[in-house]
Amino acid sequence: MLLALDVGNTHVVVGLMEGRQVRRSFRIATRRDNAVGDYAVALSQLLELAEVDRRDVEQVIISSVVPPVTRALQGAARLLTGREPLVVGENVRCRIPVMIRHPETLGADLLTAAVGALDLYRPPLLLIDMGTATTISVLDAQGAFRGGAILPGANLALSALAGGTALLPDIPLAVPEKAIGTDTLGCMQSGCVLGSALLLDGMIDRMESELGCRATVVATGGIAPVIAPACRHEMHMAADLILRGLAVLYEQNK
Repeated sequence: MLLALDVGNTHVVVGLMEGRQVRRSFRIATRRDNAVGDYAVALSQLLELAEVDRRDVEQVIISSVVPPVTRALQGAARLLTGREPLVVGENVRCRIPVMIRHPETLGADLLTAAVGALDLYRPPLLLIDMGTATTISVLDAQGAFRGGAILPGANLALSALAGGTALLPDIPLAVPEKAIGTDTLGCMQSGCVLGSALLLDGMIDRMESELGCRATVVATGGIAPVIAPACRHEMHMAADLILRGLAVLYEQNK
C-alpha cells in the first residue's frame, strides 16, 4: 500500500492508495510548527483508524507547498516505515514536459495534479484547482505544461472582505439565488461566488483563444463543488486528483 500525502496551505490530505485508487482518505490541519513526532503520531493514528498495519505501507510519497511541513512529514515517514519518502520536486522524476520560463519553480501541487489529470483525460486540458487559491493549469495537445494563472479563491475573497471592513460579516460559501443581492449576505455571495465563476469562464475563453483550440476543463479542489456548477463552461469534476497523480508518480519512480 502507498501512503500519499498532499500538503496544502490549510490541510494535509492523507491518502491510502491501492494502485491508483483511493482506499481511504483523511484531512488533518496543516500546522507549520508541528514537529516530526507530532506528525508521526497523527499518521499512526490514521493508519490505525483505517485498520492498516504500518508494515503494509510500501512507500510514502509527498506533494507539498509548505516546506517546513515537508521536512516534518519526511521525518515522520521515516519513523513509521523505515523508508526514505519520495518528495515531488526533490527525488521524483516526472515525464510531463514543463514549458514555462523557470521550470524549477513549478509548484509540486500543480505538477502532481497535472499528472493525475493526464491519467484520466486526453489533452488539451485546463485544470482548475479551487482551494485557498484557485489555480488554472494549461496542458497543450501534446500534454506539455504550458503555464496558467493563480487567483484568490472564493473563500479567501470572502475572508478578505470580512477582515478588511468594519461592517461586513463572515458568511458561508454558497451560490446565491440571483446575481442582484438584496441583503448583505446575498451581495457578498454574488460578488465572491458568482464573481469567481464568471472570472473562471472569462479565463477559460481567453486561454482557449490563446491555445487556438477548445480544451477539456477539469475541476478539483475543496470548493469546486460550489463554484463549478455556477460556471457557464462544462467542467469535469475530479476528486482526489493530486492523490491519483502521486500514485502515478510512484509507479513511474519504482
